[in-house]
Amino acid sequence: MSNINLEIKQNIATLTFDLKDEKINKLSFEILKEFDEKLNQIKEDSSIKALVIDSAKKDIFIAGADIKEIEKLKDEKEVYDSLMEVHEIFNKLENLQIPTIAYINGACMGGGLELALACKYRVCSTNPKTKIAFPEIKLGIFPGFAGTIRTPKVVGLVNALDLILSGKTIDAKKAYKIKLADMIFDDAQKEFMLDDFIKKAIYGTVKNRITFNPLNYAPLNEIVFKKALKNLESKVHKDFKAPYVALDVIKATLHKELEDAIKIEAKEFSKLAVTKESKNMIKLFFLFEKLNKNYEKSSNPISNAVVLGNGVMGKGIIYLFSKYLKDVRIKLRDLSQAHEILKDVAKIYDYSIKSRSMTKNQLDFKLNKISYTDKFIGFKNFDFVIEAIIEDEKTKKATYKELENVIGENTIIATNTSSISIEKLSDEIKNKENFLGVHFFNPVNLMPLVEVIPTKHTSKQSINKVCEMLINSGKTPIIVGDCAGFIVNRILLPYLNEAAFILEQGSKIERIDSIIKDFGMPMGPFTLADTVGIDIGYKVANILNEAYKDRMPIASIIEKMYEKNLLGVKTKEGFYEYTGRDKYPNSHVTSMLENNGKIFNDEEILERCLYIMINEASRCLEENIVTEASVIDFAMITGTGFPAYKGGLLSYANEIGLKNILESLRKFEKEYGERFKPSNLLVKLVEEYEDFETGESLWKH
Repeated sequence: MSNINLEIKQNIATLTFDLKDEKINKLSFEILKEFDEKLNQIKEDSSIKALVIDSAKKDIFIAGADIKEIEKLKDEKEVYDSLMEVHEIFNKLENLQIPTIAYINGACMGGGLELALACKYRVCSTNPKTKIAFPEIKLGIFPGFAGTIRTPKVVGLVNALDLILSGKTIDAKKAYKIKLADMIFDDAQKEFMLDDFIKKAIYGTVKNRITFNPLNYAPLNEIVFKKALKNLESKVHKDFKAPYVALDVIKATLHKELEDAIKIEAKEFSKLAVTKESKNMIKLFFLFEKLNKNYEKSSNPISNAVVLGNGVMGKGIIYLFSKYLKDVRIKLRDLSQAHEILKDVAKIYDYSIKSRSMTKNQLDFKLNKISYTDKFIGFKNFDFVIEAIIEDEKTKKATYKELENVIGENTIIATNTSSISIEKLSDEIKNKENFLGVHFFNPVNLMPLVEVIPTKHTSKQSINKVCEMLINSGKTPIIVGDCAGFIVNRILLPYLNEAAFILEQGSKIERIDSIIKDFGMPMGPFTLADTVGIDIGYKVANILNEAYKDRMPIASIIEKMYEKNLLGVKTKEGFYEYTGRDKYPNSHVTSMLENNGKIFNDEEILERCLYIMINEASRCLEENIVTEASVIDFAMITGTGFPAYKGGLLSYANEIGLKNILESLRKFEKEYGERFKPSNLLVKLVEEYEDFETGESLWKH
């Protein structure tokens, strides 16, 4: 079965990738074997004067290597031997004695980009779907088909490090600017522009874009490597090896002969590909893909929305809808707020303007979609209404009453509450099948996760339409059962609270933060509490305390801080004092701590903070708030920054061993009380010698 078509016209060979029964082109070992056979045919035909590599898939060149095949490889030797076979094929392509041209119209990722780099030239269409990247770092590996070797030679060391170590995506214009592309044009011009380029390539009149770059050579390249390492250390945890190894490989191979360089790259890639980190990241990648397909295309998708509430969350939601929907209406308390709100929404677009991924005209077009009113009018033709108002049950219910009088009969109403029961909020709603929770995380523009919480009356159609809209707006929704705090806040709050309890008994603010950060969290619990706002944390903690009683008590230090208006970053004083860019432990807080002379070792601090989360997560499974452990892993990674390379909270628990966790929880329960009482599910899993990967039958009902 042919997946690559070879056509020879007027002495020009075109190899067109078109994988059968697949939406995209990817490089499996079977496809590469076929590619090799086609290269042999071309090599043996002396009448061929040039080779073009193209794709028949719409908006896709080659989306990369087949990750499923990488996932299956279990030992280093197997990986190394497989890589060497690929190198043989790519080297054959590179060594053809004719001009070779990759025509990139659409996604060109990972192995697809490495194939393009083995060609002498790359021509890109300016199609907005032309996206070029090395996403391997996000899978716990790095480009392993000589990407670390060929890229610096083509685009220079600085650009190569930027692409490989960050996994960032660039468009055709940027590819041309950094000399990755030799020419760019609109796809509609392909016929004559590509023909013209091929002729120039045959006659040797294409201007060589690769020039001498002093930064590629000593002594300047030493400075580049040092700076790259410093940048990595400030952003990437030392336990996440892939970018650090990639940097070492680029350094070691920069001026080596290809044959030697390939061996170094393959050896280091092989080690990484079989690590737990890489397997965890790949598992996460597949889960992400699955969740992003979790809807059916509807005949009349949500195309416009009304937003009530214009605090930080409200503005984030307004921004999101102005970016992806056709029409956004804001309900204001007072029309005089409009100018300020639009200014703040425009500010969220700043990064897009600075990075040139959006023009000023495009921004104006997005902002022009926003209209506003201070009355409950003009909502009849809107598909979706979301409130992000004050976290108060009575106020929210009064708002829905007003709304139901002025919306269409099919309009979906959603609440962005972070902790109030959706069933409770829906008590007095008339059209119950069109009501649900849609909980965004702050900042909305950066956080991919959204918790979607239906009531027992919400229709499947409403859930589907909301998931469709969110996925098309670049978000990843997870469906969560109704309970106080849902998934993320319910699991996260006990962790923040526990850090505060530890502080009340002993240790120091910065030490506890540092231990948790060293584990791999993006920030310590106190820095996080200050960032979110002590007032918000305190309100959510109260709601959870009301729902879960003695299992979720509130640390008295948080109550005292709330009463004294020490609310964190927003008041410049929380657990830390903030002056400019600096922060110091707040003496006002430490002076409130009495009898906190107990000495804890690092291990206990870490276990108390993490195991209380694992215990609560197991209760979420036990109560069927979600039924997949992997969904909790995904939620904690994307909602709290739990280190992805550790696989998520419950994968980490499996790694530690549930028996060890249970023993520690029982010990903590004796010492610190009810909040550490192990969940029934955890006890049952240990008794049955199961864990969160193997024991699904113990909680699914």
